[in-house]
Amino acid sequence: MFGPHADFLQHTLATADDAVTPEFSVLSAGTEVTLLDCGVLRVEPNTACDTSLVISCAVHGNETAPIELVRDMVRDILDEEQKAGQRVLFVMGNPWSMNIARRFTDVNMNRLFAGDWQQYDTSLKEVKRAAKLEAYVANFFAEEPVTVKQRFHYDLHTAIRASKRERFGIYPFVEGRQLPDNQKAFLARADIDAVLLQQQEANTFSSFSSLRYGAESFTLELGSVKPFGENDLSRYRGIDFALRELIAGEPLPEQPKRPVTEFEVCHTIDVTSDQWEFFIPDDALNFTEYAPGTLIWRDGSQEYRVGTEPEYIVFPNPKVPVGERAGLMLKART
Repeated sequence: MFGPHADFLQHTLATADDAVTPEFSVLSAGTEVTLLDCGVLRVEPNTACDTSLVISCAVHGNETAPIELVRDMVRDILDEEQKAGQRVLFVMGNPWSMNIARRFTDVNMNRLFAGDWQQYDTSLKEVKRAAKLEAYVANFFAEEPVTVKQRFHYDLHTAIRASKRERFGIYPFVEGRQLPDNQKAFLARADIDAVLLQQQEANTFSSFSSLRYGAESFTLELGSVKPFGENDLSRYRGIDFALRELIAGEPLPEQPKRPVTEFEVCHTIDVTSDQWEFFIPDDALNFTEYAPGTLIWRDGSQEYRVGTEPEYIVFPNPKVPVGERAGLMLKART
């Protein structure tokens, strides 16, 4: 299926700029596997299934541990060492940034979804790729059999910045939606003990599948950025186990077996002008706690201070252009 290349990852790296002819294969158990494009592979079981599952990684190309996990899942499915009991669409998002070990080449791909790619120069590779990935996901959901009752999308990432909580999920906002207990159970099974509940619609890959197709989806931050070959994949056993259970067709538990702390976004930090000032240290960890009254940012007469309860910061990054997000402030739900 991957021609002269050793595996799904090597094929993705080697064919970033090629027109990939779809390849179709039927495994001995009857599972149908189709390589749709560079970094896009669909698995269809030969038995009735109830779930369409999207597993994506490499939307940021230097976040390599999830890429290696997906490589190994695909390998084991093809070798029939991993049971394929549900429909799965595997996506390695950004092959150009994977090849140069950078987060992105021209534009942050994880700000291009839910149709926002249309606001950018469509000659850019990442912009065209976001549009194509939306189409592959749309087709995957449109072609599901009548037995399918649920849609999941887990977009796997690792963080640039160290964190007081090594693994956490981000649950996209959809009007009127609540986080189900079985998704908390998935997070707990994956050794993820915290989840951020977004309070407004976003343009991330996981938001796209939630907003457009009603999927239960998450952006999952699973550890730290490292080069290919330097990841200790034993630190990712939780998410590997949880995803493989879903792929095999095992049902999610109805209740989580361990607590999952819920945080909600109480403030989005945006860079508002060239005079904007940020008062968070460069070495601040994700989930650093700040006391009431702490000054977070100032721009002339405008400022943001922590309110009457402690707040936590995630993704602080003041080195973004004016108009872009420089971080999020959170409150813990009680």
